[in-house]
Amino acid sequence: MHKKKSTIALWFLLIFTLFPVQALAVEYSISNVTIDAQVNADGTVDVTENHTYAFEGEFNGITREIIPKDGTSIQQLSATENNQRLKVERQGDLYKIFRKGEDKTITIEIHYEIVNAVEKFEDGAQFYWAFFDDRNDSDYKQLTITVRPPASAKNVDFIGYNQAYKTASLQNGGTVRFDMGTVPAGSNGDIRIVFDSELFPGIAQQDGTIRSEITGEKERLETDAIAFSAKQHNSRITGNFFVAAASAFLIALFGWSWKQARQTKLQAKPNTAKFYVPKQKMSIPATLFFTTSSILTPAVTAAALMELVRKKNIEQLSEDTFKLLNRRTDYVHEEKLLELLFDKTGDGEIFETKDLENYTKNELNHSSYNDSISAWRQNVAEEVSQHNLHDKQVFLRSATGFIGIALFAASIYFGLYALFPLMIISIINGIFFIAFCFYSPITYEGHVIREEWKQLQKAMENLEQSQWDLLTQDEKMRAFSYLLGTEEKSANIKTQSFTNAYSDTAFANFGLFYNPVLLTGLFLAANAHTTASASGVDAITGGGGIAGGGGGSGAF
Repeated sequence: MHKKKSTIALWFLLIFTLFPVQALAVEYSISNVTIDAQVNADGTVDVTENHTYAFEGEFNGITREIIPKDGTSIQQLSATENNQRLKVERQGDLYKIFRKGEDKTITIEIHYEIVNAVEKFEDGAQFYWAFFDDRNDSDYKQLTITVRPPASAKNVDFIGYNQAYKTASLQNGGTVRFDMGTVPAGSNGDIRIVFDSELFPGIAQQDGTIRSEITGEKERLETDAIAFSAKQHNSRITGNFFVAAASAFLIALFGWSWKQARQTKLQAKPNTAKFYVPKQKMSIPATLFFTTSSILTPAVTAAALMELVRKKNIEQLSEDTFKLLNRRTDYVHEEKLLELLFDKTGDGEIFETKDLENYTKNELNHSSYNDSISAWRQNVAEEVSQHNLHDKQVFLRSATGFIGIALFAASIYFGLYALFPLMIISIINGIFFIAFCFYSPITYEGHVIREEWKQLQKAMENLEQSQWDLLTQDEKMRAFSYLLGTEEKSANIKTQSFTNAYSDTAFANFGLFYNPVLLTGLFLAANAHTTASASGVDAITGGGGIAGGGGGSGAF
């Protein structure tokens, strides 16, 4: 339980670390954005934006981040919906527009002015702006930006970068429209338009020209696009081969590992149907840990107690009273269990079941009890680990890990060249290859242990008296202890029925008062008392477009 809670806490921590805003964000999508920029003769630009949001659930409004580039400023921002003015609150470059609602689609109109937005040169005047940049957290399903000159213009140059590249068209009167379509979050898309200088008589002229720079930028972007297309083509050819080979190898790897595991398991099956108790290769708690479940239940703790009786470390004086005989144990986990039962809850020599009940009812003892049980479980797991019952497959795990990392690196490369199908397949294959880093099949010896005890458990469901009588006292005790620890409910029914049938002869040499319901119930109650105390959780940029400035959209 403690481990489960810690795992849950870790996942929450990871989510809030990687997605701190999104974890609590309002659910919305932005279906359409239109931006109309009217360039004025004095160098200012009047901007009108329409943002259409579709909300799921409750919302309080939208946000618009507008980051001006150096030398410019944003003035007089206001927002309306159906000509009704909305409250706007400014926080630096972020504007919060208040409009409450639930499960609605709304369109908000935003007005503002950009001051000193135009740069005038000898051969033209430039409006170079980023209405959004890589700091934008929202997808735009449809984005259109229209830039209008102060008067009819003929000699107009324009260019768009990134998402705006090759999306512009010249309209009547020198208006330029950028039809960008879908714009993913985190994208850049600067726009750059040059009008005639004569349209801006009130702006001071800078030295130098601008149109030659625009021409050079167009040529550079075209060259880059051709080079990108060539690399994309070559990457697609290489990627198809690489991903196909990796996928084929992965399928072969799964087939080989399944076949190997199946063959090993079949070879390990006992070659006789005769009933017998397997030889002791590990302690009963460790055997249960390996053959049934790595979660050591109270039933396993009860079985561990009976193991100590079998080994004559303790003596059972009555149904609910045990006496310590010998502290010298074979395993560390047995020592830990003795310390818990006789030192913490008992008087050092005698342990009674009521001692554990009283001890765990006291909340001050919960932490100590949980620590002892955790230490006992850890030591049981360590005993199993020492027997090397899983094949480490060092070379295979190293190789698949390397291939997995290579696939993740390739997925990034494919993403850079917009080869998204190859990117997705590489990621999926990479996940499976990395998973093979943890591939540790059970060895032949491990399968032998599992199959032998599985056969014992099945045989005891319909065991005849004559077969039982052939067992030694030690074998009977080990068989009962194993069955007791297999599972609380079914085990108790089985072991109780065996106790009723064979109580006269089962444990004659041990002086044992065997009550599986009492023993398992004892540790179930102890765990129930301390679970509440164990349920607490352990404590476990710059950006911007080429032009400078930028921004994005959101909601709250």
